[in-house]
Amino acid sequence: MFSSLALSGALLGALAPAAWAQSVQTLNADMVESMGNNSLFTRWRPTSHFIAPAGWMNDPCGAMYDPAEDLYHLFYQWHPQHINWGNISWGHATSQDLVTWTDVSGWQDSQALALGPAGNGTYNGLGIFSGTAQPVNITGGQDGTLLAFYTSVSRLPTSWTLPYLTGTETQSLAYSEDGGKTWQEYAGNPVVAHPPEGWNITGWRDPFFEPWPAMDALLGQVEPHYYAVFGSGIKGVGPRIPFYSAPASNLTNWTFLGALWEPAANTSLGSVLSIGTYGFNFEVSGFFSLEDSHGDIHYYVNMGSEGGNVSFHESAHWALWNEGHVTRRANGSAQFTPVAGGAGDWGNLYALTSFNDTKNNRRVQWGWAPEDLVGDGGLFSATQQGFQGAISLPRELFVHMTTGVANADGNLTEMGNSYVSQQSDGTFTASTLGVRPLSDVVEGLRNGTTQHNYHSGTFNASAMLRTNGSSHMEVMATVVSATGPCGLTIAASPNVEEYTHIYYDPSSYTVVVDRTHSSLITQFNNASVIGYFYPYTMGYGNGTVTEPITMDVFLDGSLLEVFINERFALTTRIYPSRTDSTGVGLYLGSGASAEVQSVEMWSDLTNAWPGRPANSSSPLVLDTAAQTNNGTWWPGN
Repeated sequence: MFSSLALSGALLGALAPAAWAQSVQTLNADMVESMGNNSLFTRWRPTSHFIAPAGWMNDPCGAMYDPAEDLYHLFYQWHPQHINWGNISWGHATSQDLVTWTDVSGWQDSQALALGPAGNGTYNGLGIFSGTAQPVNITGGQDGTLLAFYTSVSRLPTSWTLPYLTGTETQSLAYSEDGGKTWQEYAGNPVVAHPPEGWNITGWRDPFFEPWPAMDALLGQVEPHYYAVFGSGIKGVGPRIPFYSAPASNLTNWTFLGALWEPAANTSLGSVLSIGTYGFNFEVSGFFSLEDSHGDIHYYVNMGSEGGNVSFHESAHWALWNEGHVTRRANGSAQFTPVAGGAGDWGNLYALTSFNDTKNNRRVQWGWAPEDLVGDGGLFSATQQGFQGAISLPRELFVHMTTGVANADGNLTEMGNSYVSQQSDGTFTASTLGVRPLSDVVEGLRNGTTQHNYHSGTFNASAMLRTNGSSHMEVMATVVSATGPCGLTIAASPNVEEYTHIYYDPSSYTVVVDRTHSSLITQFNNASVIGYFYPYTMGYGNGTVTEPITMDVFLDGSLLEVFINERFALTTRIYPSRTDSTGVGLYLGSGASAEVQSVEMWSDLTNAWPGRPANSSSPLVLDTAAQTNNGTWWPGN
């Protein structure tokens, strides 16, 4: 850890004028708790990310590109005018470029609502849970119709830890014939009324459906089909991804084909540190294929794992992926056999979902970034902020292939993040699921920013690079080599009371976001977040070298996203108590040195919501006992 005394001198010597210092505002827990609803709405709020106008939000849903309108759509789980989960509906926004967004029908109160529960006693009376969408009608035609496939909920509560209430979840369709402005429920809902026969399920929800010519070919279909997977599990047995198909000509006629594979409860494909654990139930699952640079097809699943707590991953939820070989079963279904895996995000990002961006021929992924509040039963500052949750930057998923990799320490060929094949020269080709923020979105967010480039070379100690940075910025650093922990410091206050270190530790192959001093307010979660990253060693024999580490960090209010070498992502939250906690520096662990190739910073990223005021808060309301069934369906706040 760097010396606070030494850094304080460096920081204080570079402070901006006194007028800047006088504008500093410092909060403590008592001050926050004494403040009214929405009083801190803009304090830690992201501005360059997709986010609801106000209120509670969780899973991204229904992402699609509509060629009829040349428009992107994204929906989200929403509880407008509340700061807690409940009465789950779909909010809706559109974009022409995935950089800036517009609320459909307006930003005030619940104007952006697209789909909502019909009321207790109906098939979707207690929730419009997660799902996906396609720009087609129910016969697969493209006539401007938009079609959403979602989980309709009629009974609550539901959790993998509770006995499942029969009939809780069914699967339903809704459609729009005016470009998404208004929506109608399909008259024949639900289109999938029962879970697989004989399954004592932990859950059964979140349909992910797409046309898939590669799967048509693999299964020998004579006409085009759509394919769907749900998140599920069998109590006492293990999590499951049930697999369905429907002819493209009738997207109301779904056939259950079987489970993709049968993992046992709370097991892992390999080392839990590098791959994660399957837990006991899957949510928000996906199944898709990607072509590599040689035209070969790779098959992937993604899933939200529930219940697999481990010491280094605090949450009971974990966003995972597996790559696998897919073969045709005797019954005509698909058999998925995992060969590699890892975390889709090593932090608290959850409910990852993706869509095929047909405009740009790429797969785009989003996830839900919850807040990280620990005080007041997890609701500290929630009413004062007036909202909870945001959506990650859009990310491109691709097959990341690296040739000439050496198995320097034997770890490369263990079951892990990479699927490897050995070459005749003794090196390996490693493939894994690549992830990076969309390049055109990053370019758009940088547009109009101030760019700073900093000194490179050999560093033998931590060094502050800028004291008055930004709470809405991107920082990118490339480290060629390091003898110990090395990375970045962000959100540092001038007196170094607050700061966050983000570093890679080569001794344990871990990336750490050290939040120990991220906020002086302990009612925010200040625990460190840990992810696994294994750098490739390139070459053969004595001529090997470890690949450089390129760390791309986005800070947007409280929301922090870290990307490394286009195959690692970690999302978390920080809530500095001081408005002047914006300093940026290079971090080195005690005794470490590093060769730094470059450090760049872009401050004050583009506002993603130009049509909204900065304060788009809504009055908060409390549900009645009747509306929540005395709090058994949802809390009501």
